Amino acid sequence: MGLNREALEGGVHLTHVRATKKKLMLVQVAIVLLAVALLTALGGEVQVKPFYFNIGSILYFIILMALIVGVEGFFFRYLELKHMKSQSAKSYMLKTSIYRSLIIIAISGAVLVIVVAPFLANAVANFSSETGTTTTAAPFNNRDPLGLTTVDHIWLDSASGAEVIIISDSNYMSYKGDADELRQYAVMTTTETSAGVELEFPQTPFGMYYIVVDPENPVEVSYTVHRTPSPTFVAFVTLFALAFIAAYSGWVAFAYQTRKQFTKGAIYK
Repeated sequence: MGLNREALEGGVHLTHVRATKKKLMLVQVAIVLLAVALLTALGGEVQVKPFYFNIGSILYFIILMALIVGVEGFFFRYLELKHMKSQSAKSYMLKTSIYRSLIIIAISGAVLVIVVAPFLANAVANFSSETGTTTTAAPFNNRDPLGLTTVDHIWLDSASGAEVIIISDSNYMSYKGDADELRQYAVMTTTETSAGVELEFPQTPFGMYYIVVDPENPVEVSYTVHRTPSPTFVAFVTLFALAFIAAYSGWVAFAYQTRKQFTKGAIYK
């Protein structure tokens, strides 16, 4: 007989469903690659020296496409079930799909816990925050090279009162030594370091910044540049993790109930 396995399982309809699934997958891979190139060329924050590549928008798009592909997979599984003739094949396919879905739910849950719990913020702060002292100026970068962590506040302390100016690298190099110009172009300033002060660092373009002690009154100042996961990164990852958990949990519930219909008549379960 000239019938192949797919024909025996569900005929040309099943073959067509699987072929369509493969073609759609190839199209979506091409869309992702094209979108990554366009996002990088048109909207990406990229520079070579110092190296900086804000991976956020690209990463979020890839995760979104992965979620869409996963949901599409549920639809194609459902179509395959409709055209399969073998009860055993249906039962086994659903069993495998449930197992894979539970793995994705577990991974999403682990990511959610890591991002939401204090562990990630504490780890970033412990490993990437900078501490030191200066009587002149101390440089720091406001973000990591991939834009996943950011400076959220700076702690300053000194034995006696001192004016401290936070300023961008370009402005510091242009007006170094001129206190009045440094103040004019500062991101922020403070004169309350003798009691210790915490400054909330604002959202600023990627680059190097300087903690500058007033050149007219060079007092030793202790500083800590505190880093934390990017709020945008945390928000998007949390949202996507919840979306994956919700989508795959819904599919598991549906697949589990549906599989019960085929288990009794299945040869292998």
